[in-house]
Amino acid sequence: MMDHLLEHKVLLMFQHIDSSDWARLDDHFHPDVEYHRPGYDSIKGLDELRQFYANRRIIKTGRHQLESVFYGPGGESLSVTGSFRGADRAGRDLSVRFCDVYFFADDKIIRRETFFSAPAV
Repeated sequence: MMDHLLEHKVLLMFQHIDSSDWARLDDHFHPDVEYHRPGYDSIKGLDELRQFYANRRIIKTGRHQLESVFYGPGGESLSVTGSFRGADRAGRDLSVRFCDVYFFADDKIIRRETFFSAPAV
């Protein structure tokens, strides 16, 4: 897959996450997706991923801003750095830097790992 297509897929994924459009997660994530994120058990499969975003993630609203993109060898991986600003489910302000690593299969994200500059959000 071309590197710029991977970046575009991640940008669209964040747009759908930021707008709480959980039905569109299927557009971005492989059915066998694994998501590893500090503070949560590993998430496996699209059903668990949708449940995580809709019910378990402490974030209620916010926006991701990408700052840098790094392409992995072989054209099937990508890493990004950025920031997130928003609010949690209790209404408290959130502001955190993050780094995400993505691996793709069949043009969709099959593995995502997130790292934060602060305790788990």
